Amino acid sequence: MKKLFLISAVGGLLVMATVVSPAQAKTHETVTCRRVTVPVALAPGQPANYKVSGELCATEDDLVAGTTVQLLIHGATYNHDYWDFGKIDGVEYSYARDVAARGFPTFALDEIGSGNSSRPPSDQVTIQSTAYVAHQIVQGLRDGSIADVCFGKVIMVGHSLGSLVVWQEAISYGDVDGVIVTGAAHSLASRFGELAPFYPAARDPKFSSSGLDSGYLTTLPGLRVNAFYSFPDFDPAIIAVDEARKDVFSAAEFSTGLPLVTSTATQVIQVPVLTILGDNDLTTCGPNPQGGVFDCSSGAAVATQEAPFYSEQAQIHACVVPGAGHDLSLTINHRLQVADAVAWSFAFVGQRHSGKRRDFDESDNGLPWNNGLPWNCGAVATKSK
Repeated sequence: MKKLFLISAVGGLLVMATVVSPAQAKTHETVTCRRVTVPVALAPGQPANYKVSGELCATEDDLVAGTTVQLLIHGATYNHDYWDFGKIDGVEYSYARDVAARGFPTFALDEIGSGNSSRPPSDQVTIQSTAYVAHQIVQGLRDGSIADVCFGKVIMVGHSLGSLVVWQEAISYGDVDGVIVTGAAHSLASRFGELAPFYPAARDPKFSSSGLDSGYLTTLPGLRVNAFYSFPDFDPAIIAVDEARKDVFSAAEFSTGLPLVTSTATQVIQVPVLTILGDNDLTTCGPNPQGGVFDCSSGAAVATQEAPFYSEQAQIHACVVPGAGHDLSLTINHRLQVADAVAWSFAFVGQRHSGKRRDFDESDNGLPWNNGLPWNCGAVATKSK
C-alpha cells in the first residue's frame, strides 16, 4: 500500500504527516449525492424569481431529522465542483463526499451567478444578496424543503470569497451553529493584488459567447497555477482541468465583500469559528497593504492574529495545512483539511450520533490534548508570565 509523506516545518517543529489516499481510508457507508434546485430572492421582500443549484451528499443513515449538516460556499471563479472535483490521476478530490462519509451531510451550493444557478445582472450580485441567498438555503435545510429532511444544526463552510459570504450571512442573520473559513482571514496579501488575476469573463475564450455583462469576471488564462496553488503540493495534471472548469463571479460581490477583510464586523458572530489556511496561501499570507505581515506558520499563529476580529463566544481556532496554497480542496494533502473540519465539527458543534464518530487513520485523528483537533491546528497563543 503506497503512502505519501509530507515533511514541513510547523511552529518550529519538523512534522511528517501521512497522507492516505481515499482508497486507503477506512471503508464507510455509501455516500450518495444528488442535485437540488432551490428558488431564491436576492433581497428580503422580493419575489423568488431566481434559482440556485446545489449538490447534497450524505449516507442514508445521516438523512435523519436533527442531523448536523455543512453548507459549502465556493470561492470566486469556482462553482460547487470545487468541493466535489472528481478523480485526477486516480485520486478523488471531494471534500463534500469525504466529510459526508465521516458523518456530516454536505450541501455544496452553486452561488448565484455561477454554475447551474441563475445569473442576474452582475451589479445585483453583491455580498449582501449572496448572503441573503445563503440565508434562504440555511432555512431550507432546517425546514426540510431542500432535502426532505429537517436538519438540526447548520455549519457554514466557505472558501476564499465564499468565506466572506459566510461572514456576511453570520453577521446579518445569526442563524448558523458554526462557521468554517478556508482560504481567507482578516488580511489580503499585497502580492495577490499585484498579481491582478481577473478580467471580464466576456473577453475569455470560454465565455466569449455567453452574453455575460462586463461585471462578471474570471481568471486570465494560465494564471490559476500561480494564484491558487503552491509547488509541489499539487498534481500538475489538475491545473489543466481547473482551467477548463473555471467559472465566473461578480465584481460587485468582490468589491462589497472586500471591506469585511479589514473590518471588526465579524465580532458579532456568536458561534464557534474555525479558520483553515495553507501556509503558502498567496491571497492571505505575508505582507499586506496595511503594513502588517500575516503569519501563516501555525494554527496557533493564525488563531492569535484572528482573535481580535471575533467575540469570545467564537472560540477561534485555526489549522494550517503545510505546503498548501489557496485551493486546499485541490492539494495533494487535501484530506488534512477534511480531517480538520470534521474533528472541529464534532468538538465544537456536535452531531446527533457523536458516539458513532468515524475516525481518520493515523496522524489525522483529533488529539484529546489539542481540543480534539488534529496536530496542525491550534488556539490563541497564551502569553507567558
